[in-house]
Amino acid sequence: MAMSFHHPYEPYDIQLQLMRCVYGALTEGKKLAVVESPTGTGKTLSLICSVVTWLRENKATFVARGGGRSIEDDEDDEDEPEWVRESFLGSVLSGQVELVNEYEAHLKRLRAKSVVGGEIRSSKRRKVNHVKVAIEEGDFLPGEYHDADVAATHDALGMEVKAMLTRLEGGAAAHNYFDIDSLNPVKIYFASRTHSQLSQFASQLKLPRFPSSFSSTEVESIKCLPLGSRKQLCINPQVNRWKSAEAINEACGELLRAKGCQFKAPANNVEFRDHVFTDINDIEDLASLGERLGVCPYYASRDSIRSAEIITLPYQYLLLQSTREALGLDMKNAVVIIDEAHNLIDTINSIHSSEISLQELVACRKGLGVYLNKFKSRLGPGNRVNLMKLAKLIDTLVVFIRQHYKKPGQTIDPNEILGGNNSDTLNVHKINRYIKVSKIAYKLDSYIQSLNGADVAHSQPLLFKIASFIKCLQYPAEEGRFFFEKGHSIKYMLLQPDKCFQSILEDSKCVLLAGGTMQPVSHLVETLFPKLSSNEIVNFSCDHVIPDDNLQTYLVQEPDFELTFEKRQNPRLIENMFDFYFQLSQVVPVTGGIVGFFPSYQYLKFVIDSWRKSGSLDRLLKLRKVFYESKDGAEPLEGYTKAIMEEQGAILFAVVGGKLSEGINFQDNLCRAVVMTGMPFPNVFSGEMLVKKNYLESKILRHGGSREEATSAVREFFETICLKAVNQSVGRAIRHANDYANIYLLDKRYSNTNIRDKLSHWVSKRVQSQHDLKSIMKNTKTFFSSKEH
Repeated sequence: MAMSFHHPYEPYDIQLQLMRCVYGALTEGKKLAVVESPTGTGKTLSLICSVVTWLRENKATFVARGGGRSIEDDEDDEDEPEWVRESFLGSVLSGQVELVNEYEAHLKRLRAKSVVGGEIRSSKRRKVNHVKVAIEEGDFLPGEYHDADVAATHDALGMEVKAMLTRLEGGAAAHNYFDIDSLNPVKIYFASRTHSQLSQFASQLKLPRFPSSFSSTEVESIKCLPLGSRKQLCINPQVNRWKSAEAINEACGELLRAKGCQFKAPANNVEFRDHVFTDINDIEDLASLGERLGVCPYYASRDSIRSAEIITLPYQYLLLQSTREALGLDMKNAVVIIDEAHNLIDTINSIHSSEISLQELVACRKGLGVYLNKFKSRLGPGNRVNLMKLAKLIDTLVVFIRQHYKKPGQTIDPNEILGGNNSDTLNVHKINRYIKVSKIAYKLDSYIQSLNGADVAHSQPLLFKIASFIKCLQYPAEEGRFFFEKGHSIKYMLLQPDKCFQSILEDSKCVLLAGGTMQPVSHLVETLFPKLSSNEIVNFSCDHVIPDDNLQTYLVQEPDFELTFEKRQNPRLIENMFDFYFQLSQVVPVTGGIVGFFPSYQYLKFVIDSWRKSGSLDRLLKLRKVFYESKDGAEPLEGYTKAIMEEQGAILFAVVGGKLSEGINFQDNLCRAVVMTGMPFPNVFSGEMLVKKNYLESKILRHGGSREEATSAVREFFETICLKAVNQSVGRAIRHANDYANIYLLDKRYSNTNIRDKLSHWVSKRVQSQHDLKSIMKNTKTFFSSKEH
């Protein structure tokens, strides 16, 4: 087994452990690897080094066999001598190796031109002129619509044929053409939640230097392709003048059907691909390259997928099967890495769920009426009929909510939502198809905004929300539930996310779920991979890179800290809570910040108001400047950071699940002490939690479980949600190997075994024996005194 993994630095022991685990999972054919590595431990770079090392060591075999099968997987070769198989591989690879060498030489020539981020020295290439394009009244009108939409299909097919002919006739002549698709039959997909995390992956991928997959090839560059949305990549002023992602998508599709886009030139896509492969690029680099080449980066990057070795993409591109199919993402024998995977279940549920409120329906219906009054004389019969059907559907949803809404959590039979109406008039499939094909959603939304003098920058047109909701009416009943939520809303919630992940798991060679806080892992595996056997799964959790004495965890139990919903507003408890923060502010050096997390905005506001009323807040302000997060207030981070930098002494109160609990790095002096005030259990009386609770109970009872087992499972479910949030929040404190801080869990319930077992390993292993306030403060003072020296 490889030992160095071509890591660019001298790896820590825990990094070597992680790389060996991942490499071993791929070598041994494991289907799933769950990797927990705290932030600051070099997780991303370790994943890159282990996975790419494995790929480069095996790619020659994959290429020779035209896919991801290893020699051992081919039963037909079992009886053949080794020298016969080696001779076969050599003969097949000889032509491919020649292609690799020629293509690498071609990339070397391109690098000399410094295309990405520089100037392209060619008079044939165009630069996009960014001019402001005015939106005229005619832009708000949809094209004529026919139910069969034969014309649209014919036009689309015609454009594809034209594109193919253009590529055949002009592509090879205009540019050196290398068909390298066969050189990368096994892909590495790296998916993450945010663009910044994908950018970090790209920057980390530049650091290692891997040997070539082929012994006779001196250098083999990494063919990395970032995938992004039209909103990130579109360079056509006629399209990117729209502000929302939905509007840009619709405008692009309409332009291509109507007259085509000057930048969508398949003949130039190969040139774009080659320039992308000269270096490891970010999504902004692709947009810049497209402008310089005069080539649509969105479609050119899609055309480059088959040639890529590593593909980075946002969650939605990976998790939606329709999107994977539209992009042509082949999961067969791929290695799928999902970063920040503690968000995975919630993300899948969110993508496949939908909610619409009575207020939104009424607003959309009103806007539709205004639109029809304005344009009815200019609309063709197909549009008029379908817009009237759409109006009827919205009216039906409005009436249903008004007549049936009682309370959050009340489940709904989807057949009753449209019950008693003419099924042909309210054919949701046809109405959804009309919304999609006619592009009426962004036209309607943009027209209404133009009347109000607003920019066309709506976050999501209401009609898209309605289309998303009625699409859910066609989902299998056993996979989710419709129910009422607060605010007179109807929500569809997916309850079986494993179905959506099944095809990815079946097709791929291995799925790697990575994150800094993956505990409790059992919940993740049981929810998404219920059919996997234990011998198909590898679970890895490493310690932090910091020394043991750079972090201490305290379970604060005395005085009586139990912040249950029933007790947490008790005046004595509020007073004790202040006393804790007041004493902590005295023993933590003024150069270091304190971050206190609270379960909700409402409770934090209650505590601050209580301290202000009693005069306690004034006492705290004499020690430190106080900043706190509020639901509608200004962002406090900038002021807090400035106070720490100026060594004024500061304390920041934040909310679990708020802006400051995830994605913000409180490294070094920004956080020397992090306090988890209470336990952030979800609101068990919300419609969503009530439906999940009832579903879980009925599922266990339906499979022969007892009422006690059902109750226990529900408790475990709520504890899992709570501790995932705790782990994510406290993980903000330690960001690198030399960082240090203390963690204080301010609630006696943290001492329960079933709760402690769900804490991240690197947190729970450092739990101290002291529980009373006096001893904790004494140890805290000693801890920071030792760090000062």
